[in-house]
Amino acid sequence: MGDCIDCIETVARLHLYLDRELNAEEVTIVQRHLVACPECKCRFHFDMRIKRLIHERCTIECAPAQLREAIMRLARLPRSELAALDPEVKAEIKADLGL
Repeated sequence: MGDCIDCIETVARLHLYLDRELNAEEVTIVQRHLVACPECKCRFHFDMRIKRLIHERCTIECAPAQLREAIMRLARLPRSELAALDPEVKAEIKADLGL
């Protein structure tokens, strides 16, 4: 990558930049472009807000204790026993999942 990049190259790297996946030289070049270009800077701030919103809204809450316990019991079963699940376990899992 040269010392300067255009808007297309900058936008193509924005997600890598936001995710901190660029090396130090690439970060400097993208930052230099963002400072000089109001349109790309606006796009950067928009993408950053979208990323934050997704993170806030898509954070997984902790599963109920009963569900975690039922899953752990299933995980410990030998494969041959998985097909013949106890009807009570099936009922517990369905109840925990709201089915």
